[in-house]
Amino acid sequence: MMPRQSRRVLFTAILTVSALVGAAVSARADDTVGSFQQSAAKAIADDRAGTAFLTAGLVQQPPPPGGSGPRASGFGVGFKIGPLFTSYSAASCDGCFNTNTGWEGGIWFGGNRGGTLGVMGEVLYARKKQSQAGLTGSSTASYLEIPVLLRINIGSPSRNGIIVYGLAGPVFDVNISAKDDADNDIKDRYESLDLGILGGVGIEITRFLVEGRFNKGLRNVLKDGGANITDIKTQSFAVLFGVRFN
Repeated sequence: MMPRQSRRVLFTAILTVSALVGAAVSARADDTVGSFQQSAAKAIADDRAGTAFLTAGLVQQPPPPGGSGPRASGFGVGFKIGPLFTSYSAASCDGCFNTNTGWEGGIWFGGNRGGTLGVMGEVLYARKKQSQAGLTGSSTASYLEIPVLLRINIGSPSRNGIIVYGLAGPVFDVNISAKDDADNDIKDRYESLDLGILGGVGIEITRFLVEGRFNKGLRNVLKDGGANITDIKTQSFAVLFGVRFN
C-alpha cells in the first residue's frame, strides 16, 4: 500500500497536469475563436468595400437630364394620325372657299431622336375637302403626302425623356382620287401633283408625340375653278398624335 506522503504527491501532480491541460485546451479554443472572428470581420469588411465600390460606380453615372435610360439611337420609326383643317385660296377671289375638316395619317421614319439635328421622312394619306362659300356641293380629294423634313431636337436624348422639336421642309402631294358629293369621279379636274412648304413644332414624351403643323401649297391644284376663280392653292393645318415603335 502506497504511503500517505506518496499519495499526496501523486494527487498534487495529477491536479497540476489537469490544470495545465485545461489551460492549454482553453487557450487553443480562444485562438480558434479569435481566428474565426478575425476571418469573419475581414470577410464583412471586404464585402462592404465591394458594395461601396459598386455604389460609387452607380453614383458616377447619373441619368440623363429629363429622364433616365439609354440614349436613343438607330433609325426611328413610328405612326401618326389626326385631324386636318384645309382651306383654299384664290388670287382672284379672297374668301371664296370654306375651311373644311378632314384627316391624315401614316408612317414616319428618321428624326435622329438621340441628336440635335435629323432628317425625317413621312408617307401620309390625307383627305382634303373643298367647298365654295355660299354655294352648295363640295368635293373631296385624297392625296399621298410625302414630306421631307429637317428636324431640330431640344431636350433629353434618352428614350425615356422629354424632347421638343421643330420641323421644316418641302411636301409633295400626289393626287390619287377626287370625288364630288354624288360620289362621281372628278379626278381629271385636279392637278396630279401639288408642292408645298411645311413647318411645325412637336413634343415627344418617351414613345408618344403630339405635333401641330402648317402646310402651304405653292401650285394651282384645280384645273378649272370657275370663270372668275383662278390660281387656286391649298393651305392646311394638322394636329397629329403619334407613337414611336423603337
